[in-house]
Amino acid sequence: MTSPTQGTATRYDKEREWLLPQGVVARQLATHELAPRPKRKARAAAFDELSGNTTLGVHLSEIAPGGQKHGHRHVDEAVIYIVTGRGWSELRQDDDKPDQRVEWQAGDLIAIPANAWHKHYNSDPDNPTLQLAFKNTRLLRKLFGSRGFVYANDFRFDDRYADEDDYWTLREPTEDGAIRINVIRDCLAEKLTELPEESGAGRGVSLQRYEMGGHLMLDVAMIEVVRRGYIRAHKQLTEEALYVLSGRGRTHLWQEGGPARTLKWRAGDLICPPLGVWQEHLTEGHDPARFLVVRNNFLQLALGTGHGLFDTVLPNRLPDLLEHNQAPALSAAQIGLEP
Repeated sequence: MTSPTQGTATRYDKEREWLLPQGVVARQLATHELAPRPKRKARAAAFDELSGNTTLGVHLSEIAPGGQKHGHRHVDEAVIYIVTGRGWSELRQDDDKPDQRVEWQAGDLIAIPANAWHKHYNSDPDNPTLQLAFKNTRLLRKLFGSRGFVYANDFRFDDRYADEDDYWTLREPTEDGAIRINVIRDCLAEKLTELPEESGAGRGVSLQRYEMGGHLMLDVAMIEVVRRGYIRAHKQLTEEALYVLSGRGRTHLWQEGGPARTLKWRAGDLICPPLGVWQEHLTEGHDPARFLVVRNNFLQLALGTGHGLFDTVLPNRLPDLLEHNQAPALSAAQIGLEP
């Protein structure tokens, strides 16, 4: 392995024991450089700092052949994509309930419900497995200034996960067109909905949104773009990561009156477009491109602007009314004191 301190595109945080690539894109995660994490007895890389992100955590970690990860809980929201290998996870909410076992293999996506106990196992005795985790840990650490709040919190989110028998087989549509699901098997095989051009998403764009783990801040979606198609220029108030599941293409990034950049990508790359910067994605070659998109939408959640994947329209907070005394007084009947 190349020394993690070499070069200007990667740094190593000794305190956190993280290899931290810099820039906007991380190439070929299945063969990406990893560094030891002695406290965890594992190897990993963190893409937390791509594009200056400060709230969306993205971690690539290895489980050794026939090995396992240390079981733990965390309050933060998380979903895990299996990059390579196969294995299973054991999860529970109530410590008096038996663990629920969830099998997985490369191409699957699994939700980790907030503060549910969980442990991961590699079932292959000969080969390691790689897990790509998307989390909002960094936001919670900044808000509360405490590692213990995230990892040693007694609160249980029973409304999100209560050890239901059908929790890991659930698949149901929601009123806003998303799918409520906690394990997605084979992300490349997922059926997506083609969007008409008048939707404003671009040309040849298909999409499916998911509600996973009861998460409120982590938005999960799958997007596919046909050959010679594109996702139109847009900018977001979210930190996001796009893992390229198939195909190849290029992304244009720019600011009004500022610099413009273009990067090419292919299946296996991870792209983190900077928050608030214009972005446009175009396919190249003969095949469609499919992305797994995970975003931390806490700003949109706070602003009440919904789950727009292609634009965030800021609300107009300047009302016509400047002070209460300008409004006519309500009658007793209007406030329900008289029939």
